[in-house]
Amino acid sequence: MSLCEEIVITRNLTIGYSDKQGGLKVMSSVNVSACRGELVALIGRNGAGKSTLLRTIVSLQYPLAGEIYFKNRHLHDISKGELTRNVSFTSTEPIDIHNIRVREAVALGRYPYTTWLGTFSAEDRQKTDEAIELTGLTRLKDRKIDSLSDGERQRVLIARSLAQDTELLVMDEPTAFLDLPSRYSIVSLLRKLAHEKNKCIIFSTHDLDTALNEADKIWLMKADKLCQGAPEDLVINRSLSEAFEDPFLSFSTTTGTFSLKRNLVGTVSLEGSGQLRRWTERALLRIGFKIDPSSKYIVLAGQTDDNALWHLRIPENEDMTFSTLYELVNYLATLKPCEL
Repeated sequence: MSLCEEIVITRNLTIGYSDKQGGLKVMSSVNVSACRGELVALIGRNGAGKSTLLRTIVSLQYPLAGEIYFKNRHLHDISKGELTRNVSFTSTEPIDIHNIRVREAVALGRYPYTTWLGTFSAEDRQKTDEAIELTGLTRLKDRKIDSLSDGERQRVLIARSLAQDTELLVMDEPTAFLDLPSRYSIVSLLRKLAHEKNKCIIFSTHDLDTALNEADKIWLMKADKLCQGAPEDLVINRSLSEAFEDPFLSFSTTTGTFSLKRNLVGTVSLEGSGQLRRWTERALLRIGFKIDPSSKYIVLAGQTDDNALWHLRIPENEDMTFSTLYELVNYLATLKPCEL
């Protein structure tokens, strides 16, 4: 039983492409839901079918089988006109609009509400202005789209969807090709809009860290099925590690992050506390050292005044002191496995 108002529900959905030869099935038995006021991240490997699922949900392509419900109404019972006033979709395709200003691009979201002459009402102008303000584009509203950065253009697309004033916003890779600060800025904005404006927002992404940190729910496309849950649920039940299982990768259920598997070089004991210890441990693991309290080789991470210092104790040798982790790990990397 759901504790929230479900905006989207799929039941035994099969997605893919149909043709005269029978078509291509991408995934079957898709049973997921998304609620009002919820930010949902769709993740999975390349080619898993993320775009296909999103396009099917917004009725841009037909399902091969199964049912999709929008606010408890079958998608087939909703006319195209009504659907555009309730559902917006943003694809990964770049904005191919020239010689148009930001405000004009955002106003395109109001066309489902205009007259056949394309006349804008006072409400249309108000919704456009609100969308521009909510997405932080006020100072850019008179700029031409061509002059914007990739991150700013993504905000324009989100603003256009907001101006459309739909209850469901579906976005395919809205953070693609953006740098790290821009990715977090966009997803933070989506989370704010979902929570403060009570929208249901579904977006696909390859950025696992952002999805795990910001999404209320994850739709995870695995090789043969789609599962859903809170990010923490999918870490605990190992669905995430199974979905991205790879001979070269390991997944930490402690930190919820992936890292490359390392060949074991040796073991060291680590003494220290707080942030300094955590980053020292990370550096040692990165170069292939396992932390073992019983090891005779000891790294002491400590602080003197405002400076961090690392002491290395090696049996039958004098202690060595390093002022940076870079110096410490480079020295350890020169030691032969048999010396450790």
